[in-house]
Amino acid sequence: MVTILALLAVAVAVGAVIQGSIGFGYALVAVPAMVLLLPWAVPVTPLFLALPMTLLMSIRGWRSIDTGGFALITAGRLLGTIVGVVLLVLAPKGHLSVLTGVLILAAALASFLKPSFEVNHGTRLAGGVASGVVGTVAALGGTPLALVYQDRSGAELRSTLAISFVVGIAMSLAGLALAGEVEGRHVVLALELLPCLLVGLWASRLVVQRLDERWLRPAVLTFAAIAGVVIVFLGS
Repeated sequence: MVTILALLAVAVAVGAVIQGSIGFGYALVAVPAMVLLLPWAVPVTPLFLALPMTLLMSIRGWRSIDTGGFALITAGRLLGTIVGVVLLVLAPKGHLSVLTGVLILAAALASFLKPSFEVNHGTRLAGGVASGVVGTVAALGGTPLALVYQDRSGAELRSTLAISFVVGIAMSLAGLALAGEVEGRHVVLALELLPCLLVGLWASRLVVQRLDERWLRPAVLTFAAIAGVVIVFLGS
């Protein structure tokens, strides 16, 4: 068990560095590691860990938050969370994850081919819905929102996603709790891994200072594509 915790600690710390740098990506590292080592922990423990991380990120970048977009994303996330909980209870989880991963991968590839992405009320709301569904089903809800904000500044992308995650993760955890999916061992594991997550988030400051804005969009799209593949892998 000590070895498993050590491996998970490294995965969580690396994921926090990535998320703190580009606005999402923590779950791309942490979730597959937990699926392989402690499958019972997904998606609840990754969500518990993400809550303090995103709260700290939103406080760190509060001046850059897209407040209007946050309201639309939150409304969409509420609807998406409800849909995600229903699907999680009724649909075969493997099939659902594969479909979700394919859709995210397709969106990332389409964004690679399209030079710009318009951020408007419709895309913000749709991103919130998609984030709610994917976040509840696979704890990877950051990818749809990152695709929506891929052409915005790094500060706006990171802070807006972070504050949206705070509310969205709370919704997902509440929905999972109502569905009977939350157990005490999820909380214990999250508390054991929390110090490593905080270290990774602190280290991300060094990366942000050196990350050229020109590299932000390619990084977002690359990690979005990886997210699609990861979700397909988790569901197969």
